[in-house]
Amino acid sequence: MGVKPLNLVPRPFIFFSILVLLAFMTGVVVLAQRGTSIVTRIHFARGRNTTVERGSVHRGMSHDYLLKAGAGQTMTVHLAARGAVNFDILTPGESDTLAQGTKDWSGDLPRSGNYRINVLPDTTTERSIPYTLEVTVR
Repeated sequence: MGVKPLNLVPRPFIFFSILVLLAFMTGVVVLAQRGTSIVTRIHFARGRNTTVERGSVHRGMSHDYLLKAGAGQTMTVHLAARGAVNFDILTPGESDTLAQGTKDWSGDLPRSGNYRINVLPDTTTERSIPYTLEVTVR
C-alpha cells in the first residue's frame, strides 16, 4: 500500500493565483515609475501680468502649473534652479507642446484656453531641487 499525497488545492487554482499576483505586482511597479504631480492654478494679481512660483522637485515628482491665456498673447517663462530641472509647456487640450526640456521660453500663444507648464527634474535626480518659476503673459 502506497501513501497518496493530500491534494487540498487544485493545480489550476494555484496557477491562476500566481498569474493574478504577478499582474498586480507589475501594476504597482508601473504606478511607482509614473510618479506624482502636484497641480497648481496660477492667478495673476489684479493689474499684474507676471507671477513667481517657488517649489522643489525630485525624481518621481513634478509640478504642473495651469494658467488661462488668450490666443495671440505672448507668454514668457523662466526657470531658475541649481540642478537638472526643466519645464515643458503644453497647449490647451494638451495636443501640442510649445516647449520641451528647457529653462527659458517666450512665444505667442496659438489659441485661448488653459496652458500647462510642467516642471520636472532629470530622471537621475535623487535629491530634492528647489526652483523659482517666473511666468509673464502680455
